[in-house]
Amino acid sequence: MDLRKKYGDVFCFTSAGRLYVNLGSFKAIREAHINKADCFGGRYKDFNLLSYVFEDGVGFLNGESWKELRKFFLQVLKERGVISVKDSMSGSMYDAIKSTIDEIKAMKDEPINMVELVTNKCNAILRNMLFSENGMSEEQIREVNECYSSVMECMTTTNLLLTGDFARYCIFPFMKGFKTAMDNNKNVEKVLYNVIDVHKSTYNEDHMRDIIDDYFKERDNRRSKGDPTAQYFTDRALMYTLKQIVGDGVLAVASFVCLILKTLLDHPEEQKKVYDEVIEKIGVDRQPTIEDKNKLTYTNAFILESLRTSDFFGFVPSLECTKETTLRGYKIPEGAITLVNSYSSHFDEDVYEEPKKFDPSRYIMQEGKRRPELPIPFGVGKRSCIGEAFTMMQVFLFLTATVKNFHLSPPESASGNTYEDLITGKLRIVAHPREQK
Repeated sequence: MDLRKKYGDVFCFTSAGRLYVNLGSFKAIREAHINKADCFGGRYKDFNLLSYVFEDGVGFLNGESWKELRKFFLQVLKERGVISVKDSMSGSMYDAIKSTIDEIKAMKDEPINMVELVTNKCNAILRNMLFSENGMSEEQIREVNECYSSVMECMTTTNLLLTGDFARYCIFPFMKGFKTAMDNNKNVEKVLYNVIDVHKSTYNEDHMRDIIDDYFKERDNRRSKGDPTAQYFTDRALMYTLKQIVGDGVLAVASFVCLILKTLLDHPEEQKKVYDEVIEKIGVDRQPTIEDKNKLTYTNAFILESLRTSDFFGFVPSLECTKETTLRGYKIPEGAITLVNSYSSHFDEDVYEEPKKFDPSRYIMQEGKRRPELPIPFGVGKRSCIGEAFTMMQVFLFLTATVKNFHLSPPESASGNTYEDLITGKLRIVAHPREQK
């Protein structure tokens, strides 16, 4: 924030020999990633942790291959209820929520490792929605995510700014935990390639099982028509895309859910407000559903304010400038990398009144008052995360069901749950069953 006061919302700096363009406001981010998406639409290919881990996945491709694969995955994920989440397609979510409530009740006021519990439930949700009973086992998804978690621990803001051969050969190899993380990354790829090979040997177009079969069918249809874009549907692209879908679809979702629950502990006065609204709008006789989301105005506002004020979202390198352009009056050369500074944007005094104050009511529409900008943890524009709806629906269901059934508090022995506890999977909560009147 001090740099923004000194240099403004757009300024440049170099790291590891690359030029970065800090986008420190909503206006700057939108101008680059939406209004000038034709200039800021590429993923940079110099060595960096993100491109190394997700190399040929749909989120890190460029050009026609990116367009064709993104279009396919958007469609198939929508059909399977991941992007456009519908109540009729969400039985696995409700089953997971119910079993979560039952397991918490069985703890009888003992501290619960919420990260571990929610991760296991997200694991089951993803498997049921995207993979068949024989498509990918819970054990395989769990193995992928245990290894993926180790890889993600290396994805610190500082490490993400390290690019090029010097970082690859002279910095990362000597970094604590890096070799273990990369070994785990190879294990993830080994598991996923094995899953793909099994699918290829048992594929039957008349008995479609899951998202992998959907991919093979689309590839074969394009080949039969002589469509040259069939060449983009490779096993390699599928593996890297599955890595991110499975990893983020479980670990990232669980982190978001636990982040919101942690915010309840940090702001205990908000817990009663959310609970009162849930009881008033839904009642005590049933659990919340997806269709209840639009009824719970304050609860939705609480979720948004939790995301806005969280330290979980700092800044991350994003897209490469593919041709020289101007941004907010500054000339940006080809090859510069945009840095989405969510922290600066989320605490912008020009956008939010008292930005450091936790105040969900700022997101509730009032006559004569304009609602402030929504937080952007999923990015904006064509390169934004395609799993936003999937994530936020689980956040809503886990939050409302948990608060409806329990009053949450930190363990007596806890000195205060930190973000480190959240990230390292050690967030512990005591859940006291509520007396439903």
